[in-house]
Amino acid sequence: MRSFSSWSSCFLSLVALVACGSFVEACSSSSSSPTVVADTGPSLLSDAGACGVTTRNYSVETGNHVPIGSTIAYPTNPPYGGPHYPIWAIWGIHQKALPAGHWVHNLEHGGVVFLYRCASRAACPDLAAQVEAVAKALPTDPLCTAAGAGVSARVLVLPDPDLPEGVQVAAAAWGWNLVSRCLDAESLRNFYLAHYGHSYEDTCYQGEIGEAPPDLDAGSDGGSDASEVGSDGGTDGGSDAADARDGG
Repeated sequence: MRSFSSWSSCFLSLVALVACGSFVEACSSSSSSPTVVADTGPSLLSDAGACGVTTRNYSVETGNHVPIGSTIAYPTNPPYGGPHYPIWAIWGIHQKALPAGHWVHNLEHGGVVFLYRCASRAACPDLAAQVEAVAKALPTDPLCTAAGAGVSARVLVLPDPDLPEGVQVAAAAWGWNLVSRCLDAESLRNFYLAHYGHSYEDTCYQGEIGEAPPDLDAGSDGGSDASEVGSDGGTDGGSDAADARDGG
């Protein structure tokens, strides 16, 4: 039969074990990766300069393909990477907004997207022209020249009516985004120069999604034939060729 001191020792050991377990659980939960809150408002803008240009860096956990047209819950606005559709957008300047699932794929290819808060290019042509001017003045991308796809730079310019309130111009690259309350051309250019070509899939193959008007020099010859986004957000018969180039 155990003595009182023996039972006391066992009891104290049990209490210590439970306390230790609780401590370990608390520590492990506090050190886990925090939930990223979506970028949804002007509070994301800094007070630096007239436009409050704010750049953030993120860790991208996955770049999986998901079915075209499926809903993707990105943790930030604009997205900086993550799951995306298997077919990417035509490089260059567009007049209409595109589902992020397509252009996030362009980010995976080392591209950069410039966005302005507008329903379409026609709705705010002055702002659109200013953002487009930044894109057109970018240096030629050597990788694109070597690919011979008629692309001069891995950049997209898109209207995006869903940018957070207070954010007029934004940009995104794989693992990075930028928000600002007005156009700061120098910051936008520097963002591109710092972050293009830095994804794990460094390629300049031409995309298939989006409308590419020749007069806007979207970097595509005849791309509009297969470019108009349908109601399902995709094109017919294009995924096989795109997946072959993209490695699946």
